[in-house]
Amino acid sequence: MMIIKALLAAALLGSSSLSMAYDFKCIHEKDTAPPLDQQADQWFQQARTLSRKRPADWSKVAELYQQAVEKGHWKAMHNLAELYLRGDGVAKDTNKAIDLYLKMIQLQVPLGYYDMSTMTKRGLGVVQSDRTAMQFLIKSADMGGPQAQTRIGYIYIYEKNKDPIGISYLKCAERQDYADAAYKLGTYYESVDKNYPVSLHYYQRAAALGERKGAIEIEDVFQNGKFSYNKDKKTEDAYYKVSRELAKNPDLRFPNLAKEHQLPPNPVQGYHADKDINWKPTGRDDDY
Repeated sequence: MMIIKALLAAALLGSSSLSMAYDFKCIHEKDTAPPLDQQADQWFQQARTLSRKRPADWSKVAELYQQAVEKGHWKAMHNLAELYLRGDGVAKDTNKAIDLYLKMIQLQVPLGYYDMSTMTKRGLGVVQSDRTAMQFLIKSADMGGPQAQTRIGYIYIYEKNKDPIGISYLKCAERQDYADAAYKLGTYYESVDKNYPVSLHYYQRAAALGERKGAIEIEDVFQNGKFSYNKDKKTEDAYYKVSRELAKNPDLRFPNLAKEHQLPPNPVQGYHADKDINWKPTGRDDDY
């Protein structure tokens, strides 16, 4: 336990508190996480493929992840830790999961800090501490972890009422193709900002990135004519199909969804409630 405490203290040295995180700088995980060994990544992909089969050969999955772990593959460390927490293919062992998360932290992997935030928040394998969990979360976000950026963005919006900062975090995660961040942006612009075309833009992004709920939201809008949109059977059917495909295979992605199934302008707000009614998206990152 003393070794774990020492590692955690070193990992969090210099971490800021959430109240100090106002000067947000968008960092992406790909720019901070260590590169993945090619052979290890092949084992990792094989393990993921096997894990999707039913019944899954979890022992083989765990074996392949372990091989990848031995070559420093941090994504395999994360997935193998989950197997230890569930007891799939290996004996259930929280301490071994913690060891893998600490190894990720030693490699300076943003996801490792996020994983430790979750464990510390829940008090699994380590002493429960909301403060330390938040420090891990901030550290992960500062290093570009999209999961942490999404969580912190949500906290800023709905717990601290600091929407601009929260939106910055969510958009940073969304630009890393993190589906949950795109979906949460969709819910924000629908329920808080009431900017419906921007909301649908992010629901569409979420669906394209594999978040089924994004497709369901769009289907609902054009099935029922919500938010001043006209009912549109063609659009409804298109997003129903996307929803069903994702239900069967959550790993599907639809990179051309916005082009193949374009969304019409809102009759009242156009393509963006905060812009001229005649404004049209240009395809640039700063459109939304």
